[in-house]
Parts: sequence; structure tokens; C-alpha cells
Amino acid sequence: MSDFAEMAEAFEQARTAPDVTDRATGLEEADRIGGVAQVLAKMQGPGQDWCEECGEELSADRRKHAPWAIRCVPCQEIVDQMEARRRG
Repeated sequence: MSDFAEMAEAFEQARTAPDVTDRATGLEEADRIGGVAQVLAKMQGPGQDWCEECGEELSADRRKHAPWAIRCVPCQEIVDQMEARRRG
């Protein structure tokens, strides 16, 4: 199933859900699918020259070792820590 079809299905489930909790879960799932699709698309591309978070230029070393990178190392570490906390 394509990312778009999965997102559409998650939105439809959220729209027709019987209660607020189920609607929120469906919207969260659609958001997650969209985020994963965006990351995968960026990983297949050449990456970026500038950090998506702080706007600083990515170092040549960072681009060499992680050509798909969209964040500098310090910003990526912060994002990773926030994700780890969110997952528990």
C-alpha cells in the first residue's frame, strides 16, 4: 500500500471514529505515516546543505558520512533524545 493510501485510510478512520480518542489516534497515525514518508523521500535525495532545525551549514564531514542528513549533529541528537523520551 502506498503512503498516500495509508494516510487516506488513517484519515478516513479518524473521520468516522466513534469517539474523540479514536479520532485522535487516527490523526496521529496519519501524521506518523506522513512523517515517515517525508523522511524516506529526503533520505533518497541528496540531503541538504543547511540544518533544518538551526539553519547552520552542515559540515563537509557530516555530508560525507550521512549524505541524506537534514540536520547538523547537535540538532539531530536533540531530536533523537526527544523521540526517545516520547516513546518512553
